[in-house]
Amino acid sequence: FTKNGYVKLLNSANKEDFNPIEPGCSCMTCQKYCRAYLHHLFKAKEMTAYSLTSIHNVHRMIELMHEYRQAILFDEL
Repeated sequence: FTKNGYVKLLNSANKEDFNPIEPGCSCMTCQKYCRAYLHHLFKAKEMTAYSLTSIHNVHRMIELMHEYRQAILFDEL
C-alpha cells in the first residue's frame, strides 16, 4: 500500500527493481529492502515477505491516519 495505490510485488516488473516499495518512506522495510528482494521472497514463499510488507503497510496506515487527523484539526477535510 503506497500513496499511489497498491504495489503488486509478484509482478515480473519487480524482479529487477532495486527501489524500495515506496521511495521516501521511512519504514524499516523501505530503508533496508528493495522490490526485487521482496519479489524473490514472495516467489520463494518465504514468510519473511509477509512480515516485511506488513511492517510497511502498518507504517503507511499510521502515516495516513496522522494526515487525516491533521486535516480534521485544521478543518481541511
